[in-house]
Amino acid sequence: MKIQVMFGSLSDERVYAPLTKSLQKCGEAKMDVASAHRDPDKVRDIVQNGGADVFVAGAGLAAHLPGVVASLTTKPVFGIAVNGAFAGLDSFLSIVQMPKGVPVMAVTEENADSVADLLVHWQNLPTDRICLHWSRDQESSAPVNSALEKIKELSGVTVEWVPADHSMGLGQIITPSESPSMMGLNILVCEKSQLQNTNLALDFFSKAKMMGAWVGANNVDNLVLQWKKLVQLKGK
Repeated sequence: MKIQVMFGSLSDERVYAPLTKSLQKCGEAKMDVASAHRDPDKVRDIVQNGGADVFVAGAGLAAHLPGVVASLTTKPVFGIAVNGAFAGLDSFLSIVQMPKGVPVMAVTEENADSVADLLVHWQNLPTDRICLHWSRDQESSAPVNSALEKIKELSGVTVEWVPADHSMGLGQIITPSESPSMMGLNILVCEKSQLQNTNLALDFFSKAKMMGAWVGANNVDNLVLQWKKLVQLKGK
């Protein structure tokens, strides 16, 4: 597997140096400094001509780099939310709340080194079903039930409940009243009205800091699309 790491500034070395080293367990990892704002042509060239299988892009503040990378490739993209200001909250929200069809797996700076473990874990992903963990107590709630039905519809495969430590688990469906228990590709689901509450954004961020890679709240489309992208990595 060939992994391209990109960060927007040399000052982020405290994050990208150990991250790039940890990714060596997955294959060949290459690091370049390239800013979405200052070096757009360089970013485009690296993404389109570098031959990477996976991209890990990190940035702070507005944190546009991961989203720009995702707009230029059909390969899986991780976005590392660097703690540049507001403890990384602004970065995280910029990365995780991507529009449908342009998914990025958002990871907080505290969990950057877990990307390598996630890639190793996801080598076991099945292609005929999506294995997810969710609270059985929340199974009948409207947000969880709706998410499960939409995942089945969009993926065309069955959705199977698995324990949080299952070897073939993709990730976890979480409601605002819960904390994550699985280091996977996780999604926060809630009532639409709850998205009007800014406190939910802070709660979302606190959950992400615990563990995992995340897609935007209620963004089932991007969860399924990421699953499809990750399945294509099997054997690389």
